[in-house]
Amino acid sequence: MLVKSYNYLIDYILPQRCLSCAEILGGSGEFCSDCWKKLEFIARPYCSICGQRFSIKILDNCICGNCYSNKPNYDLARSLFKFNEHSKKIVHQFKYQDKMIFTKTFAKLLYNRYSEDIKDIDLIIPVPMNRFKRLLRMYNPAHILAMEIAKVTDKMLKADILTKSKWTKSQTFLSRKQRKNNIKGSIKFNTK
Repeated sequence: MLVKSYNYLIDYILPQRCLSCAEILGGSGEFCSDCWKKLEFIARPYCSICGQRFSIKILDNCICGNCYSNKPNYDLARSLFKFNEHSKKIVHQFKYQDKMIFTKTFAKLLYNRYSEDIKDIDLIIPVPMNRFKRLLRMYNPAHILAMEIAKVTDKMLKADILTKSKWTKSQTFLSRKQRKNNIKGSIKFNTK
């Protein structure tokens, strides 16, 4: 009885708020219904390599034309949602405004959506950050998220396999092609 009263008091004083707009939430979940509707989650069918959503109904385990003609250097990549104005705001809050509160939510949502795709992977490897950028920012958001994904999936995290070997421009305002050229040759296997 006392614990229930304590929890009620905490909820009254510090009500749970939407992670995106800070509106007080009436029920469970991390986003209000308006913000949740604005997130365009990626659903099947999508490319079995890069995760790019297909615009037509197609069989599972197909690859897109881009991955077919230019095989990427990875086996699997997944995004939680399409990058629209709303998701862009959330991702930028996470990456640049220290909103680490998104970490558990992102990891949980990624696992719930892609558990079948990632069941056979061996390691969670975060995208490395240039050491000077990391010093400026004090942490690597990709590493923080990878740690939480490793917990949720019960997979091993290996953050020292890859290293960022050269400084690159911020990719925030670059096109897909520009991003690819910008990062080319900047991530290497750590030989130490």
